[in-house]
Amino acid sequence: MAKSTFENFIEKAELNETHSSNLLEEETYSAKRERVAVIPKNHHIIYDKSVVTREYDKEVSGKRKKILRDLLEEPNHKPIASFENEIIDDLDKLGKKFGNFSDVINLCKNALWLGSLEAPKLFSIPPLLLSGPPGVGKTRFISELAAVLGTDFFSLDFSTVSSSFVVAGGASSWSESKPGFVSNSMRNSRYANPIIMLDELDKASVDSRHDPMGPMYSLLEKHTAKRFVDEYLEIPFDLSSVIWIASANYPERIPQPIRSRMLEIPISNPTSEQSKTIISSIYKELLLNPWGKHFSVELDTKVIEKLSKLPPRIARIQLENAMANAVRRSKAKVRPVVILPKDVLISSTKPKSKGMGFLAEI
Repeated sequence: MAKSTFENFIEKAELNETHSSNLLEEETYSAKRERVAVIPKNHHIIYDKSVVTREYDKEVSGKRKKILRDLLEEPNHKPIASFENEIIDDLDKLGKKFGNFSDVINLCKNALWLGSLEAPKLFSIPPLLLSGPPGVGKTRFISELAAVLGTDFFSLDFSTVSSSFVVAGGASSWSESKPGFVSNSMRNSRYANPIIMLDELDKASVDSRHDPMGPMYSLLEKHTAKRFVDEYLEIPFDLSSVIWIASANYPERIPQPIRSRMLEIPISNPTSEQSKTIISSIYKELLLNPWGKHFSVELDTKVIEKLSKLPPRIARIQLENAMANAVRRSKAKVRPVVILPKDVLISSTKPKSKGMGFLAEI
């Protein structure tokens, strides 16, 4: 049956309304993209939205187009984390917890004193390489340093990285590609100067085709970090304010051109007295758990003595195990739970007469 004149009129009106709505939505979005934002004082521009707009307009892949649209929706600038004078006292407290990191603490304090000469007070240090034996607390220290400095912390374990794609993104022409760790970290950071840790940099797989350290040649130099390009996004990012701190057990395995771009600070095992302080601070942290209120506020000195012979990483694990052992040993309603030396069972690989490993109380 033929449509009436009235029905045709209604149908055309609905089509026009839909078309107008789509145009309005596109115009509104275009206006939003082109709007010139007012950059607050002490904010750092990370990328140019006009470059993102050009990439967005010519992109046909729905996956990449969505990410580019997200970049247009997000602020392209972030504040620089600044500090107050009280931060020096906080660094002194951190130094007491991590006595074997005194050289790093002093470097940071000097940078803060220099930064305090101008307003706002900003913190800037060269890329650092903390080298030393495993288990001395490098990762934990850097995480706590970020908290003291009031900035964000991101960590990439290079022992698991086999390609530069992970660091700097893969070519957008590949269907499985995506943005890299560095650009994602900056997008997720609240600040333009987060700490990015390059953990176990000496363990990165060496592959001349997809060298995972390749992007670091430019990222560790401020003048080239200002125009870092993620291979997937193809958008220049200004990462010149990022605080880079790498860790390594065997720094000689790091390519010399990369190693020379960082200030190397050797980290030794803590002394006996430093270890005791570390054990006490670890215990206080464990008491912050919901179940921590059931334990004695102070840790037995003999327990501290036993645990202080271990690297901090292992000591933390063994202390938590000892707390569990103390709960199992204690009567149900006896509170607070007190950890005794016999609760500290330290795994040993030394062979007994039977030729097997054992749990020994040392």
